[in-house]
Amino acid sequence: MRRSVVAPLVLVALLLFVQGAFAAVPDEDHDKFASLHCVERVALPLVENVMEAKWSPDSNTLAVVWFGRLPSPRSVTGYREQEITDTLDLRTGELRPLGVGDQPEWSASGALVAYWGPDADELRIVRSDRIISSLTPTIPRVRWTGEALRFIEKNEIREWREGSVHTLATLEDRYVPQYPRDDVYFSADGDRFTMTRYSMDGTLVRYLGSTLTGDIEPLDTGIARYIEWSPKGATLLVRFLERIELRDLAAGTSESVSQAGVAGPVHAWAPDGRTLLAGRVSPTVPGGNAFDAFQVWDSKIGASAATLPNLMGERTFSPDGRYFVGVSRTGTQTTRLEVYRCRGTADAARPDPEARFRQERIDASAGRFVRPTSGEITQFLQGSHTGVDVAAPFGSLIAASDDGTVTATGWVAVGGNRVCVLHGGGLESCYYHTSLPLVSIGERVARGQPIALIGMTGLTTGPHTHWEAKLAGRIVDPLAR
Repeated sequence: MRRSVVAPLVLVALLLFVQGAFAAVPDEDHDKFASLHCVERVALPLVENVMEAKWSPDSNTLAVVWFGRLPSPRSVTGYREQEITDTLDLRTGELRPLGVGDQPEWSASGALVAYWGPDADELRIVRSDRIISSLTPTIPRVRWTGEALRFIEKNEIREWREGSVHTLATLEDRYVPQYPRDDVYFSADGDRFTMTRYSMDGTLVRYLGSTLTGDIEPLDTGIARYIEWSPKGATLLVRFLERIELRDLAAGTSESVSQAGVAGPVHAWAPDGRTLLAGRVSPTVPGGNAFDAFQVWDSKIGASAATLPNLMGERTFSPDGRYFVGVSRTGTQTTRLEVYRCRGTADAARPDPEARFRQERIDASAGRFVRPTSGEITQFLQGSHTGVDVAAPFGSLIAASDDGTVTATGWVAVGGNRVCVLHGGGLESCYYHTSLPLVSIGERVARGQPIALIGMTGLTTGPHTHWEAKLAGRIVDPLAR
């Protein structure tokens, strides 16, 4: 039965669930803690400008997508940004190239990795640094189930296994997804998928489908702004402006809590992959010099369930709960990969000793605007394009480029859902195509403070934010501010 507020017993059960997941952390007296403190920075080789980081199943390796600059005579800036995927072994610090492309996904054993090639029309499957298969899905998202990879190609749900492809189900014509009008995500177990169908008037319709039968039915999410599958199982996070829901589709249960009843607007999945944490992320200028408390659902529980560094990007725990990954800022437009070790006691909670160094680098760099998200620039301000497009995974944090006051949140034609911030001197920045605002009109925000989540509302070709700046009402280049 669906309830509007999580009952105390449910909260206790969720907290115990998190504690059980944390019990996998080695070398700790697990009976003496009920939370994780991710405050010990791990020494890593320098990996700059990371926009995606995916853990291997054994928690020892990361597949990281970073972007570099390449000369481009056709660009107004003389360069373009290109995505590259590498793997990083945390045990040895070895960085190995995987290929030009993005969106890496590990198989259950970690022996296989799938990623999209440079032209986004070829999905490559790699074993031991060698491409063993190439596929042509028509929807970007794919899902491993064990060592089998499920994907959608035109009107078919297909599965690759050991070099062979077979069809699992055929979709009705009216439900065949057409990207980017339709955006599809698979549940972690691979048995279900959601499809969000966007309209240019701001409305959207969501569907729930079965990968094994192809059956699709409307998914009742009302006016929810954001949905997301849990990293494990088949739990669906549904976020409205005023409340949060967790729907366990396998068990057929649902629980909800008001947004005002949680510790903050930013969510994260606990290491168990099913329990939701909520909290606030301190402004990321610089990144890594603050630690934020995240709690299970309701702030009234007491002790925080996790102490996390204020990183950007794909902020995720390793599957075994030993590590927490994200990126920190090293300049107004640059970042670096960061991994923090998580322990069950707060004894080692202390400021990052390199925080001041990174603060000086940012303060000394040109410009006051920071890049709003840890993603690559796909289009600059030129011709009729009135801003800078920054691509990042769906749901990534968007931060305010500078201190200011929120002046707008909501829908506009073409730009979709936006958040705008008025800064000093008549300078205003706006962030379009968002999925969920994390702030409200009239709220004061700091440079680097999260204000929204990356989405696909309005006219888009994929998840990104259109970053726009105006000075006294006149369009200006945000990269020059």
